[in-house]
Amino acid sequence: MPDHAANWPTTHVKSGWILALLGIAATTAAAVYLLNRLLGAPVTETNPHHALRVMTWNIGKLYIRGDSRAADSDLRYIAAVIRSQNPHVVALQEIRDEAQLAQLVAALGPGWRGRVPEDRWDRRAALVVRLHAHFHPIATSTGRTVQAAVIELPEGAAFAVVSVHLDAFDAKRRLVQAEEIVAGAQRLAADDVLIAGDFNIDPSVAARGSIDQDLYRFMTRHFVDSGFHAGATTFVHWRLDYVFYRSPRVKKASARVLRDRRINIMDHDPLVVELGF
Repeated sequence: MPDHAANWPTTHVKSGWILALLGIAATTAAAVYLLNRLLGAPVTETNPHHALRVMTWNIGKLYIRGDSRAADSDLRYIAAVIRSQNPHVVALQEIRDEAQLAQLVAALGPGWRGRVPEDRWDRRAALVVRLHAHFHPIATSTGRTVQAAVIELPEGAAFAVVSVHLDAFDAKRRLVQAEEIVAGAQRLAADDVLIAGDFNIDPSVAARGSIDQDLYRFMTRHFVDSGFHAGATTFVHWRLDYVFYRSPRVKKASARVLRDRRINIMDHDPLVVELGF
């Protein structure tokens, strides 16, 4: 038998291994590409001496069978999206309870901690931070309790930050909640206040003279609507999620909505705001 025929089995095996390795490499590259496209390049770290980066995200899902709370199976993905943006503070809505928040904080990793208040509603607003903070719940007369914290910036300044989720079904209740939450936040820090979350209003589609338009005018009399030009935050193209702030320290603000981050049947996009001092 000719020599080249005698070497055929070895050559065939080597070729098979090479093809297998190329297939694995191609699969890995495709997975990395898809993950990078999904999460985007990590945002450059911001120094809280000069800027405060805030994210608000309703991580619940479409209201089906009476439940819209965040799914445990989505928590690692949610943590990856949060880490990709390097926020200092995250306001989250539709958290189920303390146990679920603890899972998310563990997925975020060292340096993160959070708090979610107990109230009579089962879709709660939580606050997660990686700066020094003192947590304070703010109760309202409607039974809704929201989570606030006084964030200590490195230069000694204090910022009151509140994560809110206003009533989804009753406009009058939303307005009462907003008024009482603002009053509670101002008691924590009169000058430097930031209120972020799902307000369940879009003044651009609300009827003229409606309670929801009154609510928006109330908020903008006291605060700057930092995401005014950022666009819709839900799958129905409504802007329901806001970061309102008031601070003499803030010299500029930028906001953007993160598109294509919803998975399963989530219905909100994350909103990221950076405040420059």
